Amino acid sequence: MESTGKEASTKKLIILLILGIILFVFSNGNWPVSIATWLAPVFLLRFSRSISSPYSFILLFLVISVATGFMYYGIIPSHLGILTYILILYYAVLWFLPFVIDRLLLTVNKGFLSTLIFPSSMVFLEYVNNLFFGSWASVAYSQFNNLPLIQIASVFGIWGITFIVMWFGSFINWVIENNYDLSRIRKGITIYTVVLISVLIYGGIRLDVFPPDDKTVTISSFTPQDEIDDYINTLNDYGYVSTLQMARSNRDSLFSLQQPTIDKIFKRNKNILTPETNISIWPEGLISVLEEYEEQFISQGRELAKDRDIYLLLGYILLPEENPGIGGENKAVLINPSGEVEWEYLKTHPVPGATHKPGDGILPVTMTPFGNISTVICYDMDFTALLNSAGSKEIDIMLVPAWDWKAIDPLHARMAVFRAIENGFSMVRQTGEGLSIAVDYQGRTLALMDHFTSEDRIMVSNNPTQGVRTVYSYIGDLLPWVCMIFLILSMVWKIKKGKNSI
Repeated sequence: MESTGKEASTKKLIILLILGIILFVFSNGNWPVSIATWLAPVFLLRFSRSISSPYSFILLFLVISVATGFMYYGIIPSHLGILTYILILYYAVLWFLPFVIDRLLLTVNKGFLSTLIFPSSMVFLEYVNNLFFGSWASVAYSQFNNLPLIQIASVFGIWGITFIVMWFGSFINWVIENNYDLSRIRKGITIYTVVLISVLIYGGIRLDVFPPDDKTVTISSFTPQDEIDDYINTLNDYGYVSTLQMARSNRDSLFSLQQPTIDKIFKRNKNILTPETNISIWPEGLISVLEEYEEQFISQGRELAKDRDIYLLLGYILLPEENPGIGGENKAVLINPSGEVEWEYLKTHPVPGATHKPGDGILPVTMTPFGNISTVICYDMDFTALLNSAGSKEIDIMLVPAWDWKAIDPLHARMAVFRAIENGFSMVRQTGEGLSIAVDYQGRTLALMDHFTSEDRIMVSNNPTQGVRTVYSYIGDLLPWVCMIFLILSMVWKIKKGKNSI
């Protein structure tokens, strides 16, 4: 009988692990399914709280690691070699640790406060990851299609979404561990239900009662892929595999080769403008520009901006005269309708492995008849702290030149939408090899253009000219610090109880 009981218990654990890990694969990354993100922790926490052997935790980590590999296949580029596997393990650790912390800090009485350990752990670890690698892998991004829910980001940032979703798993486990005894769980059910409903009601009211103002500005953006492809083919005909390679050995010939392409890009830009267009945007790093010819390049932008009476945001890579492979600048330059340069912004967070010179992390702001506009470049949008200053600067529209790759389409564009909700600005993100998107400050989609399905790769959007000041713009990433304090207090309480029981 004892053996039969152990076999039944083992089968139950295996079923929990299998169900949990299948749901986990669909909770993030390549195939995010909103409901899977809520349910995966229910089964995985049931498993982690039912095991006692260290070997079982090793098994859990190994299974999460394999699932992470599937979930992030292609998102973490394979050409990074050994770094690809290191990053997969890193994210596996990020998702595994909350289960360990939950198990270690659970108190003996397992009161309702214990349900906060798991979501607090997840929020704090996501925040630590955000400091170094941006907000990749956040639970919040799986909820992109739930507009009422994700409005809570305007108060607590993405951390509020992560907390409420992860809290569901520990809450359900607490109900199970109390044998569904209503006399013991009634208050806890009431608390979680009231919080969840309040979050959804807040989101619904924000969407329906406080919509963006009707006044809009027309923004035209484009990716001239045909012109770039022709340039690359010509470069290859000259015997070079990249612009950087030619810049190191034959700069004068490179300029002669590039200039016809640059002329074609500006001509294409002029042709895509409608009479209503007030602002035009290029994608990130559209073409590499030699330092000694940068002013000539910008002059062409000045002429276009003046001729068509628009604000023009150029995205390009500046190659210095000395050591062009080191210290290049990933730039976004805004030119006003008078032909004057408003700002030259350098990408604050170059992607890991890039040798570009990082910017100063200060968001530029220009007052226009269409509100205050600003810019960051692609990967910058993944860092919550950098964008948090947008609220205090009362930025109304964020212009985002970007360049992705197919595996992160549409994930990376959707991640950027949460910065708009958090900080109360509308956003236009023009992307090469990815999803271009324009949204208002509540995350409503105003325009879409997928690089891989569009023929002309042009996006025209009408964007609200006035943003809003959000609670998050005042308090910033406060919730992760509250979660950290709670975890520390839980640890102290656990140690104190342990000493008192000796």
